[in-house]
Amino acid sequence: MPADTLSAMEQPQSLPPWPVVEGAYVVGDPAAPVAVCALTSDELLAPIAALPGVAIAGKVYTANLGIERIVTNVAANAAIRFLLLCGKESALFRPGQTLCALVENGVSETGEIVGAQGYQPVLRNVTHARIAAFRQQVELIDWTDEHDTDLLRARIADLAARTPGPFKSGETAAGASGAPVGDQAHFTPIRLGGARREPLAYDPKGFFVITVDRPAREIVVRHYLPDNTPAHIARGRTTESLALALIREGLISQLSHATYLGAELAKAEAALRMGARYEQDRPLRAEPAPPAAPAPATAATAPPMPDIPIAQTWEQFSALTTGDAVNVVVAVTEQPAEHHCAGTLAEPQEENPFQSFRRTTHVLHVQWKPETRVAMGTAADIAPGALVRARGVLQAERTVHAEAIAILTKVATIT
Repeated sequence: MPADTLSAMEQPQSLPPWPVVEGAYVVGDPAAPVAVCALTSDELLAPIAALPGVAIAGKVYTANLGIERIVTNVAANAAIRFLLLCGKESALFRPGQTLCALVENGVSETGEIVGAQGYQPVLRNVTHARIAAFRQQVELIDWTDEHDTDLLRARIADLAARTPGPFKSGETAAGASGAPVGDQAHFTPIRLGGARREPLAYDPKGFFVITVDRPAREIVVRHYLPDNTPAHIARGRTTESLALALIREGLISQLSHATYLGAELAKAEAALRMGARYEQDRPLRAEPAPPAAPAPATAATAPPMPDIPIAQTWEQFSALTTGDAVNVVVAVTEQPAEHHCAGTLAEPQEENPFQSFRRTTHVLHVQWKPETRVAMGTAADIAPGALVRARGVLQAERTVHAEAIAILTKVATIT
């Protein structure tokens, strides 16, 4: 059904392959009459797909490509006669409202969904004939914001009991024009590989040597001029920050060189995170780093580095998916409800990642329970102006379900 790929259950061999395009879905009984779109609520997919009467349960985030996949997959299965919306709506993209507008109003000549309120609600890659067939085929039931599986089970049973039978239309899975469905119909394949226009050694700006400083948890990039004279050095923890620094300083003049550096920096970052061995121009080796030497028995003159992971940057956080572990610092700007605060992500500064943070514009939400452990303060300290560290699990809409919270307001700075 919708946007991103998840695993699907094995299809009965008596039926043709379906769904016909990939998406974020779980397949139930392909011969059942109800398709369920849980909007952004990933946790509903598996339990709903297992219910009698459900052909497929999926999620969708966007008001364009995701909906195109819904239309294509539903239109390819004549057994589906109902489309049930449930789960949490995206406040920005409004895919639920957009689906309602599509079924009720259709699209304009240029593919814009009439009456849709989401972001870029336009369908460019499905035919008008397929859209028309989809609108005739399904009855849409809007239960947006409903998460109760018992209520959904009863509603789905009611729908399955009154199905009118398979949909009969001239519109087929191949579309009115006979064109193939799916992404391959709209993209021209390109052959992999190719020759560099210039050898990397001849980049007039010089060359780079990349290493990993594991004790410091940093990637080190040393820049040499073409005559091997040392020129620049950069240290960082992410591919993006280092690549942008090299571009800013004008140290790369060839696209092929930039491509090579991006791949090598990504390998170095992966090695740093995974404990693999990194050697430039060699494949990563999945070998653990040697254990750190034990601390001396004598008392240290300086406090040890905290034995906790560094808070995630926006780049790291944005790569997470629902259910992943989260460890972020948030500058609180509002408290919309009890046990719920919102604020902007604060990224750790490389020179002091545990006490110095840089404010970003990326809004996060943190929710917790009365029994959630709060360190270095109390829950009453979580108010606008506070700086908090939250560890827990990522849920939809950039919401962190916190399992532990630390108040950093008095011990850290933010710029």
